[in-house]
Amino acid sequence: MIKRALIITIILNSIILIGVPGGHGYGIMIMFEFISIPTLIKNGFDFQKDYPFESSLIFIALVSLIGKLISIGLLFSKDILNKKNWIYIGLTLMLISFIIVCYGAWNYDNFLFAVTFGSGIPFLMYLGRVIYLSNKENNKSELATE
Repeated sequence: MIKRALIITIILNSIILIGVPGGHGYGIMIMFEFISIPTLIKNGFDFQKDYPFESSLIFIALVSLIGKLISIGLLFSKDILNKKNWIYIGLTLMLISFIIVCYGAWNYDNFLFAVTFGSGIPFLMYLGRVIYLSNKENNKSELATE
């Protein structure tokens, strides 16, 4: 049950809409994640002072991608409940990237923030569900061993 909730959380994080200021439109988180690796290899960590939010999107996407890769790696583990700390690390990295994207959108425009935060609400709900299920299942396993 926790594996299914973790898969849905990863998918919902991947489809968060990110509004790029300056009339460039919207993209989804997974698009920025796939763009981040070649861009970082080509340019390195290049932050432009004129457009700090746009240049930090690549780094934010990389943090989210690392969180997803940790979570996907846990899906192949036989005993996922013993890896509870890794679940929290993966979820925290995805949550940090979502918060930073929302904060950056808030600084530019309220509509960008509303779209980004609104598309991330299902992700936040399933993030809470994964945490609830990991604590619930962990408590059951502790009661069974006593």
